[in-house]
Amino acid sequence: MDSVNGLVAFFKATSDVLTAGLAVMTFSLFLYSLTFKIRDRLTNIFSAILFFLILVYGADAFGSVITDKNTLLQISKVHWTGLIFLPTLCFQFSDALLTLTGKPSKGKRKFIGYVMTVCSFVLVYLLFSDRLLGELIVDKAPALFFYRTAAMNGYIVFFFFTIALSVYNFFRAIRRTNSPTSKRRMIYLVVGALGLLLGLFPYLTFESSLQVFSSLTFWFLSTVLYLANWLLISIMTYAISFFGFSVPDREIKKRLFHWIFRGPLTASITLGLTTLIRRAGVLLGKDFAIYEILTMVASIVLLEHICTLFFPKMEKMLFRGKDLEELERVRRLEERLFTKNDFRQFSEIILANICDRIRVTDAVLFLKMNGSYDQVISIGNTNLIEEKVKETKKEIPRDFEGKLIVRWNGLRLIPIISFPTEENKPSHLGFIAISGEKRLDLDYEQIAALNLLLNRLRTAIMDYQQQQQMLIALDVMAPEMDEIQNLLAIGRFSDMNVTIDLQDSELINKWTKDALSHLWGGPKLTGNSLLQLAIVQKRSEESGDTLTKALRLVLQNIIESLKPEGERQYTNEWLLYNILDLKYNENMKMRDIAKRLSLSEADLYRKQRIAIEMVAKKIIEMETSYLLNPR
Repeated sequence: MDSVNGLVAFFKATSDVLTAGLAVMTFSLFLYSLTFKIRDRLTNIFSAILFFLILVYGADAFGSVITDKNTLLQISKVHWTGLIFLPTLCFQFSDALLTLTGKPSKGKRKFIGYVMTVCSFVLVYLLFSDRLLGELIVDKAPALFFYRTAAMNGYIVFFFFTIALSVYNFFRAIRRTNSPTSKRRMIYLVVGALGLLLGLFPYLTFESSLQVFSSLTFWFLSTVLYLANWLLISIMTYAISFFGFSVPDREIKKRLFHWIFRGPLTASITLGLTTLIRRAGVLLGKDFAIYEILTMVASIVLLEHICTLFFPKMEKMLFRGKDLEELERVRRLEERLFTKNDFRQFSEIILANICDRIRVTDAVLFLKMNGSYDQVISIGNTNLIEEKVKETKKEIPRDFEGKLIVRWNGLRLIPIISFPTEENKPSHLGFIAISGEKRLDLDYEQIAALNLLLNRLRTAIMDYQQQQQMLIALDVMAPEMDEIQNLLAIGRFSDMNVTIDLQDSELINKWTKDALSHLWGGPKLTGNSLLQLAIVQKRSEESGDTLTKALRLVLQNIIESLKPEGERQYTNEWLLYNILDLKYNENMKMRDIAKRLSLSEADLYRKQRIAIEMVAKKIIEMETSYLLNPR
């Protein structure tokens, strides 16, 4: 009997620790979801799910350490608020996933979503008016529970009916995905969402369900399900991150791993250890406060150190093969990158050493940039040197005839010549100008030291110039790289490969509205399914532009084709064109457009919808015409 009681106490304590850890985990991942760069319906619903999970797990964690019945009742209401909204959000989540696969709601799913939302608010009203939950029982094993009411029976029907509809949508979404990658990610999302709902067993505790389980069975199942919820929340967040960030998959894995390990995992382990030590002190009748503090500090420091120590090895496990080699090359480049400030510091050290070696106090380093000489580093009082070089800049000798030091215009110049290669002859990189009034006789050691320092400076200059050329090339590539990353974020699933049905005017309207809303840049343009149109691809091939730019030009040309002849006027004939032009070309706010066109905002939104439909209709006409008569 004692062994059974010990197991019950162990699993109950473990369940309580896992509950607190889940509260920390969901809160941390909720903050993580707020950093998503792409805010669409799917990511917003996921953030809402995490928020209500915080209410569920947080209230349950507080309830495990509170004994006052009235306080427990108020905490339970917060707890049940999350339980009431989670099924509705699960259905909304399944609907958003199905929409991503190119199956938007025609009205039925949207209507069901509205009905479920209303039902959730009604249930919350019943909850806080004390009509949903029955009497709270706190003194019976294995856990506190409520007597069931008629309203609670209604909630249970609502709960399982919503799950059934969500499952139907989820499997429809899975069937509509074609590629193995998108199907795998879809399964991650479905398993995570359904697992979280089905893992609510520890909360749906009524007198009838508790009679089935012994204390040991109840707390064992509770522990197992909490562990499963840890895994499911992590999987779901991982899958959703592909929609929230416009970065490669490997970067998403790295960010999420860092976030979970350094945040919720460290906090949860620390909380668990301190909780177990405190409970051990209570059982033994001793004060373990000092051990709690030491454990808290030690676990935080050690876990952070472990993450720093082992994360590079984890990266190698996550990014094997060619990706790892490429990432190592990029990392080495970042570590060895010679920035402008690094170059100035190094050049200053070299110039100071040269001045010390040849015993001069004033010197200036000039580098050849864009066909002229620019001053880089100065040491001493260099006003006279700078004036002389500035006055006769164009007359600076180009050929120093292999001399180490050359007299010129009252100065002495030390030329800096590049290293010769098989492909290129030596070129003039710049020179060091020093005051030439004093006699400069160098012995053998000084000449050798000067040559050594010049070689180091020459190497630094050549490396710096090559790296600057590379950075310029990256700047040129940046717009295309950004576009590719946005396409990655939006095209995670097969939505980018949806066959465009020109008969589906409602879907074309939606895509047109999305493209116009991000006409000057954004994921709704770069990831729009209209990029698959033949007229867009033809424009891209003819102009050499990206598909995104080609789609923008097609939309702008359509808007321009709707423009009446003559000067702009604010009459009914010009109304639709003015709305499109002011809203999407000039990016004016709807309130300002309404004032400009003397319309109410409600009427403006109706007219805007008509204008977008005209653009979509024109797209369908152009695409149909091209497909029938390609040229």
